[in-house]
Amino acid sequence: MRARAFALAALLAASAVPAAADDAASQQALATALHMKIAQCWMVPADLPDHVQSVRVKFSLTDTGALDGSPSVEGAVAGDPATKAFAASAVRAVVRCAPFSGLAQLASYDTWKTVVVTFRRPDF
Repeated sequence: MRARAFALAALLAASAVPAAADDAASQQALATALHMKIAQCWMVPADLPDHVQSVRVKFSLTDTGALDGSPSVEGAVAGDPATKAFAASAVRAVVRCAPFSGLAQLASYDTWKTVVVTFRRPDF
């Protein structure tokens, strides 16, 4: 299970939408922490067709790391059931992992107040 969580962490591309300019090391530590946490909560739908590649999930956090509202999928997921299932799995991972504690030790709150995470299709 640990190897799977690590592999999924590599498939997640998290990036904070910075409102303030923290240094690169702080932003990298933040991205790594988010990767590791969310990867443990992500259940990738089985039998994904090849056309499902990635989805972006945007969410806001309180200063304690709790979700501030509901995560949303950025961009269209169209009417494709497989893409919708993939997007729903990504949103569930964010909700399941909340709260995100310890972020204040990594970067300023303005850096991680709003986060966008790209969930990429794994190579099965």
